[in-house]
Amino acid sequence: MPKSPTVILREEARKRGVEVLDIYSFKEVDLVRARVGNKVIVAESAKKVSTLTTKDEVVKFVEDLLKKLA
Repeated sequence: MPKSPTVILREEARKRGVEVLDIYSFKEVDLVRARVGNKVIVAESAKKVSTLTTKDEVVKFVEDLLKKLA
């Protein structure tokens, strides 16, 4: 069974030292709450997580998200 984009997102973020805590979905945007070290940060995503279809898209999404979190 294929993994959902959310599961892949959490795995890819974990590989980079970030723990995704929650993903809040709104009409036009998603908010991602993540723990980076001892800080909890909320970042607005450029795309909806549910629209990600391939692992490459998820990896790019995580990289963009990490730039916002830093």
